[in-house]
Amino acid sequence: MKVLTTLDALDKKLKDCAAATSDDALRQIFSTFCVDFAAQVPPDPFSPDYAAAQMGFYEFISGRQYKTSNEETVFDVDAALKRPFPYTSSPAVAGAHLSAIAFLLRNLDLKPGARVLDVGPGWGNTTMALAQFGFDVTALDIEPRFCALVRARAQALNLAVNVVNDDFFWIERAARDFDAIVFFESFHHCADHARLLRALPAALAPGGRVYFGAEPISRDFPLPWGVRTDGESLWAIRQNGWLELGFHDRYFRAALRRVGLKPSVSRSLDLPWINVWRATVEPVEPIIVPASDPRLQSLAGTRQQELIVLDGRAGYGLFGPYISLPAGRYDATIQFDINTSLTGRARFEIAASGGTSLLDFKDLDLADLSEARPRATISFQLDDDESGLETRLLCEPGCSGAIARVEITEKDLPGA
Repeated sequence: MKVLTTLDALDKKLKDCAAATSDDALRQIFSTFCVDFAAQVPPDPFSPDYAAAQMGFYEFISGRQYKTSNEETVFDVDAALKRPFPYTSSPAVAGAHLSAIAFLLRNLDLKPGARVLDVGPGWGNTTMALAQFGFDVTALDIEPRFCALVRARAQALNLAVNVVNDDFFWIERAARDFDAIVFFESFHHCADHARLLRALPAALAPGGRVYFGAEPISRDFPLPWGVRTDGESLWAIRQNGWLELGFHDRYFRAALRRVGLKPSVSRSLDLPWINVWRATVEPVEPIIVPASDPRLQSLAGTRQQELIVLDGRAGYGLFGPYISLPAGRYDATIQFDINTSLTGRARFEIAASGGTSLLDFKDLDLADLSEARPRATISFQLDDDESGLETRLLCEPGCSGAIARVEITEKDLPGA
């Protein structure tokens, strides 16, 4: 892999791409280079400054300001009706593309006749599949040629598809509630993805879901989000002016939670680069486990009415509740009883996998906790889904007081 550090070097490499004799040969060249234009980015990926820095980087690579018209795709609609992508490429490329669509379909949870919005369908492959299942499909695309192609393909198959020629933010004005909103290889072209995410919950019917199929969302992306710098993305940006963004898992989860969408993800075991993210409307609410809950246990205390009372013995005064949490950023808090005096020292721990994996800890002097609101909090981050997560309070001899409850609160991610 050759790492390029100047635009001149990139342009020379793109000349090699232009000389490729086949699609397979072109994609082989893509795999041989990337760029590294080292630059500082603002620390908060949700800030306007961060977005401006990324769009400035896009403009540097593309040599133009971003406009939605940059997403124009010129092709012969009649020819594409007979042989749409991926059938214009090699069987290997077509197989990968169709495998990603198949994985998306496997992860859809829709009732017969569901109302589905297919956002940025391009060649219409997902649209045709959804319509042939009998779903009530609306296809939204900014490119008039793609809209014409989707209409023609639907007509040829005698399918009823509503086609809308507009940008992503038509969703803000959509007059109907959708049971599903589907992005397949399209979300990463949105120049204001935070605004688009904010529009999604209001466009969903009760119980509706958003699906993101084969989007460049990964644990390996080097930034919270930003312009991709792999060979294929660089070619698309500099040659065509298309916007090509990528997202880190942690950032994408946090961005969804900020707008009230609860995410989950399925990853293909056979093709690791294929994933489907699902999001449902669900507000962020803390998990509250009172001391009376049997999921909270004690070896150095006794359960008395609604409290776990620490009795001065050494050992774990608290452990539990052994819950599963998706990857994300959290606060774990032990709330002590306001009417019980606190003395002694203890260590507050966060562990996962049934206590076998210590995630973080904090040493406490219980007497130093606020009398008005005696509590201890640890912030921690899960890079992967975890099971058997527990809070633990390891007491030293002489530790006394009473535990009222444990709270786990999901947080937005300030940086990735």
